[in-house]
Formats: sequence, C-alpha cells, structure tokens
Amino acid sequence: DSWGACSIGIIHNAPHLYIIFAFSLVTVQLGFTNLVLAVIVDKANEARDLSKEEAVRRRKRDEVNSVKAWRSVMQSMDVDGNGTLSLDELMNGYVSKPAIRDMLDHMHVRRRDLLELFRLMDLDESNDLQYEEFVDALFRAQTQDTRMYL
Repeated sequence: DSWGACSIGIIHNAPHLYIIFAFSLVTVQLGFTNLVLAVIVDKANEARDLSKEEAVRRRKRDEVNSVKAWRSVMQSMDVDGNGTLSLDELMNGYVSKPAIRDMLDHMHVRRRDLLELFRLMDLDESNDLQYEEFVDALFRAQTQDTRMYL
C-alpha cells in the first residue's frame, strides 16, 4: 500500500518515528474494529426492540382472544339464556363441561374455589353474574398475577 511505502522511507531517515507510525496504524485498526462492533450492537438492539414490540402485540392479541373465549364459555354455561350465570349454572358447567374445567384449572381454580369466587365476583350481590362481571374478574386475575411480579 502507498502509506506503507511512504512510511518506510521516513523511518529509514528518522527511526524514532517508527513508534508514531505503529501507534497510528494500531489506532486506525482499532477505530475500524470499534465501528464494526458498534454497527453489530446497534443491529442487535434493533432486533431486540422489534422482538419486544412483537411480544406486546402477541400478548394483546392473546388477551382479546381470551376474553372472546371466556364470553363463549359463559354463553355455553348459561342454561336459561338470560345473559347471567347463577351459582348452579357455574357449578354445573364446571362439572359437566371439560373445556370449562380445563380453562379454570389452567388458572388454578378448583371446584372448591368456585363458591368463594362467585361471591367475590358478584359485586351487586344479585346472586347472578353478568357475563362482563365474570369475564372482567377472571381477566384481571389472569393478567394481574404476572404484572404484580414484573
């Protein structure tokens, strides 16, 4: 290279300048290496941020699907079709419908817990739960647990 050819002549005439040329060469090489590393780190950060955004979108989509699934479950348990669930309908749904039992078991809700949960969710003390009361309470319970530990 031409820089090397120029420096050899100068070093022959003034050998003490060898140190300056050596440090210059090392500095330029480290500068380029640092630049390449900065680009790699920047791209990795960009990919991580996109990954976080995708996770947030996926979580929101899952939450919407979960609410829809719970509403469907409520309708399947509502035997009299009045838009509310009684304690009997809730208990019968848990016993007779494996899909409902599996969804509640996934949230660690057992049959023995249903009476207490029903009383806690029945805010207006009507002995009937509106679909929205039930879905909102379960949704809050499902999402609050993970948010509390973050």
